[in-house]
Amino acid sequence: MATASASLPIADQLYLPESWANDEQRRRKAGVPERIGFHTKPQIAAAQIRQAVEDDVPRGVVLADAGYGNDGQFRTALTELELRYVVGVQSSMSVWAPGTEPLPA
Repeated sequence: MATASASLPIADQLYLPESWANDEQRRRKAGVPERIGFHTKPQIAAAQIRQAVEDDVPRGVVLADAGYGNDGQFRTALTELELRYVVGVQSSMSVWAPGTEPLPA
């Protein structure tokens, strides 16, 4: 969350790399609970934002870098939540104006 004078996190979660999520011995040694599986960072962020909306956290503009903006499912989740957003994307990404779609091949 951010205002004109301050910002603070309202959610956190362990990011477990896929290599760790699939390594039972490493998980046991580190004490990673079984309920924690692999999720991409955009999946985690979308779930946290969804929870904030459900908790009636005041809405604002969602800002994210290309690590999130390149993920179509993340952008779709924001759209479904009717949130305004500004996200970075890589220059190789194709985009279309609202109401348009790509031309057939």
